[in-house]
Amino acid sequence: MGKFRVLRNAGRLRLGVVVGAMVFVGCNESLDAGAACPVLCPAQNVIVRDTVLDAVSLDTTVSGFPLTGTELTLFLAARGDTVDVRGVVRFDSLTATFTHNGLDSAIATIDSAGLVLLFDRANSTYSAPVRFDLYDVDTTAADTSLAAIRVLFRGDRLIGGVTLDTNQIKDTTIVPLDNALILEKILNKKRLRVGIQVSSSKPVVLLTGTLNASRGANVQYDPSADTLVKSVVVGALSKAPADNAELQGDLTDYQVVIKSPQAPATTDALSIGGLEGRRAFLRFNVPAFIIDSATVLRATLLAVQRPVRGFDQDKPFTMQPQFVTAGREVTDISRSAVLIALLNGLDSLRVTPADSGLRQLEMVTVLRAWASSGNSATQRALVLRSAAEGTSPLEMQFYSTRAAPALRPRLRVSYATRTNFGIP
Repeated sequence: MGKFRVLRNAGRLRLGVVVGAMVFVGCNESLDAGAACPVLCPAQNVIVRDTVLDAVSLDTTVSGFPLTGTELTLFLAARGDTVDVRGVVRFDSLTATFTHNGLDSAIATIDSAGLVLLFDRANSTYSAPVRFDLYDVDTTAADTSLAAIRVLFRGDRLIGGVTLDTNQIKDTTIVPLDNALILEKILNKKRLRVGIQVSSSKPVVLLTGTLNASRGANVQYDPSADTLVKSVVVGALSKAPADNAELQGDLTDYQVVIKSPQAPATTDALSIGGLEGRRAFLRFNVPAFIIDSATVLRATLLAVQRPVRGFDQDKPFTMQPQFVTAGREVTDISRSAVLIALLNGLDSLRVTPADSGLRQLEMVTVLRAWASSGNSATQRALVLRSAAEGTSPLEMQFYSTRAAPALRPRLRVSYATRTNFGIP
């Protein structure tokens, strides 16, 4: 999770044509002849070939997704000593005046300061009272340093909190902040950066909105004892780093993983999901005569699942394959793993982490897309990602091309040589 930025501007990347001959890959081939066009051309036969290819030329695991600050929800979670995920929201400008009877006045006192969180309760889980602790995580360290943020969740940085019973957690929940501290920041024009931690005697997961989803947190406070004066509401805002407006937006709110049950990555396996946000990247080398000169009838990725034992191993996990849209000029695999798109006919796969055995992923639409683009410079690659990326600690694995030969991913293709039919 320490990775903040991978170039994500797909608009600047040009999809071109794959240049050069593809290296011929090993295959086991069987032939099955069938008659076609019996009335117009009875003498012609269509040969259907079914072959299994060692077509995965490169595969690896890439971590750090979703990119820090690009989350649509903040995943606030705690589960004993295995899961601890916290959030950070920046308020780099606090309102210092209020209006009453048409006149502006400087704020000299405040009351009822609080952090306003918007929860997705339908997808949150909690069955016991939840403790919310708020910390001042402002620092002069580099904006991209998650390590510097993690150590600021400590007692001397505590600036607010509350314990709420399950029925007190609403769609809009206000967690009290220290009035004196907020006033001091207002008067001295300091920024407020709030770290959010949840804890409970039982596992708790709370999903709260982010600015990316137009459901970001707010800070509110009463600037006057006069009940006719409305509360001041301040939206989340980041002004740093000063030289990078896009990164400012990303760092307005983001989540920080403190503890994760994620298994260590290994070279003989491709990992997908988990709190480190892993994706599997697979690049294919399919013989040119199949892509360019044949009609692909069926294509199936054959991958052997490697069981992941331990944390919630029997809970359902949905793996979602996506089509890589990056061009060949993008040589950084991490960048390529960002430039992806959904493709019709490329279905998700539902398993449990402890499962094992052969899994089949239909990808005929992928090969047809590669064929329709001709010799385009688009990479012939897929990304396998978790459908709950960033909001679930569950992880699954497939054996990679560095595993034993019988366990490696392969591509099964049924194809027919293209024939120009006509009246003899």
